[in-house]
Amino acid sequence: MIATTQQIKETGATFTPILLANYLSKKLLSYLKPNGQRINVLDPACGEGALLASISNQLFAKEFDFNLIGYDSNEDYLDIATKALNGTANVSLKKADFLESVHIKSQQTSLFDELSSAQTINNTIDLIIANPPYVRTQILGAEKAQALAKKFNLKGRVDLYYPFLIAMTHALKEGGLLGVITSNRYLFTKSGNSVRNFLFSNYDILEVIDLGDTKLFDAAVLPAIFIGRKKKMAQNNTARFLKIYEELNGYKGTLIKKENVFEILNTSEGGYFTDGTKRYKKSRGVIRFNKTKEHNWTMLSEKEAQWVSTIESNAKELVGDSFKVRVGIKTTADKVFISESWNEQQEDKPEATLLRDLISQENIKSWRVCNKNS
Repeated sequence: MIATTQQIKETGATFTPILLANYLSKKLLSYLKPNGQRINVLDPACGEGALLASISNQLFAKEFDFNLIGYDSNEDYLDIATKALNGTANVSLKKADFLESVHIKSQQTSLFDELSSAQTINNTIDLIIANPPYVRTQILGAEKAQALAKKFNLKGRVDLYYPFLIAMTHALKEGGLLGVITSNRYLFTKSGNSVRNFLFSNYDILEVIDLGDTKLFDAAVLPAIFIGRKKKMAQNNTARFLKIYEELNGYKGTLIKKENVFEILNTSEGGYFTDGTKRYKKSRGVIRFNKTKEHNWTMLSEKEAQWVSTIESNAKELVGDSFKVRVGIKTTADKVFISESWNEQQEDKPEATLLRDLISQENIKSWRVCNKNS
């Protein structure tokens, strides 16, 4: 079953492609430390079961003993997941809202408070692999949004993956592994401050993979992978990152040929690649954590960091020194207001006084934009 457009809009449902599921599973297993005990594995929004099936295959191949636990509120998805996991031992799929299944005490001061596993899933899980819904909490309706805000102490406009991150962290044992696919917005935006601070405070951050605009699956957002180990009083100084974006800035050098984006991700090489259709720039390095109230994460390769340092050392001042930097142009209807072909519209094109040049950080080239507010 494929989610309809309306289902995706209302629930944020996006199903994980098998190649991406396998990529995340292999990453997680590279950090898993065997202890001779059965491993409890959770997907809190399992959908059709792609992530659970993938991690199951990886664990079986490594001869781990494990339980699989999946939650989803959609019975049709669970039916498909049941078939996908047919033959896998120790599987428990629950038709339930995972966010309602995690217990959070009103006066709880620590994510590490022990609660009885007979009463709750809290502190019972060794490994979580997840691709939670991508949707603003406001879209869920006022009553649901208010209930989530109260339970998880949320403020302002937040994406549903944030309460999922909080709930998943409560479910993990100390030392448990989290591998989660979310929107990459929290990595860079001011509104992502609380998410960055939460992850920084509760995890040894092992790796962040920014999948950029590679469009590896049908989601309305740009995705990223976070991999961390839950740890009390985490003290992060540095962590590894990898980022890959479509190359649109006119690079003229040699391109490394690969079959697809996943081959590019899995190779140890960095640089410029092509899959025969598109060109990509892949870079890796060490995240630098800013421990101020903004909790900024700087994800620059050594070469990029040197370039930025050179610019800053030679600049008289930064724009932010004299101006308050805000969103220059923001629209949710780019297909209506942004075009490279206004001239082809002939008499139907907007008046010249309404058109402005637009430069974006992802693609430094001129576009023609219709300024609806002029």
